[in-house]
Amino acid sequence: MNWRALWLWVQSLGYWVFLAIVAGGAVLLFVPLWHRQHTLQRENRRLEAEVARLEALERQYRSEIEALKTDPTYVERVAREKLNLVRPNETIFQFPTNAPAPRR
Repeated sequence: MNWRALWLWVQSLGYWVFLAIVAGGAVLLFVPLWHRQHTLQRENRRLEAEVARLEALERQYRSEIEALKTDPTYVERVAREKLNLVRPNETIFQFPTNAPAPRR
């Protein structure tokens, strides 16, 4: 057998084994980083949605504050609905909400 041909074959085999080891190491190095990147992107999308929700809620509260400062009709409605306040000499009729429907 030709020793030179055998040596070249072993060198070639070693070259491919070395490349396989380097490629496997690269995969083992980058797969966790890839997974972490996707996890962070998902968290980022969730937080952006939460920020958008809170900004909409802030706009709603700001408009309610503005209406409470400037609109007396709105203030009266809020006082009646949320605080159960009434004007002097007003009579309030309350009907039970869980009463059975009247029979015919």
